[in-house]
Amino acid sequence: MARHEIDSDASQVWIEGSSTLHGIHATATGLTGFVDLGLRGSKLQPTPAVTDEVRISVDLLRSGNALVDRETRRRIDARRYPEIVGEVTEATIVAPDRLAVAGSIAFRGETCAVAGELTVTRDGATIRIEGEQSFDVRDWGLQPPRVGLLKVSPEVTVRVVITATRA
Repeated sequence: MARHEIDSDASQVWIEGSSTLHGIHATATGLTGFVDLGLRGSKLQPTPAVTDEVRISVDLLRSGNALVDRETRRRIDARRYPEIVGEVTEATIVAPDRLAVAGSIAFRGETCAVAGELTVTRDGATIRIEGEQSFDVRDWGLQPPRVGLLKVSPEVTVRVVITATRA
């Protein structure tokens, strides 16, 4: 198993949501952390397949609308909870380049169990990990705003691309 350090500049997260008026989009670079991954050539190795810790500062999330960003940080309580932290604790190989993973996401002082799939590719000493998962933000105690006719859906889709280099 080899440790790979996340390349903050090359890694990114996208968050997509919806409201009664329009879509809601946010992106961020600046992910930090590590991935411990068992690889032989470009094939994942069965045990242990992966452990990781990925962090993103809430202040790095940007929607392109300063008002939405300010309200999002206020609702998240970014001063009190400045980071979102994801951790993989279990992984099972489902294909030579794909893992079924389980772990947790800590957000707003709440930690929830999560599960999904990740695709892993390798180019020399660099690995690329991609995944997408839908979440209900109410699981972390975040109530979406509802103002007049505007209602924000609690469901969001999060997509992540992590590029990491062998340490």
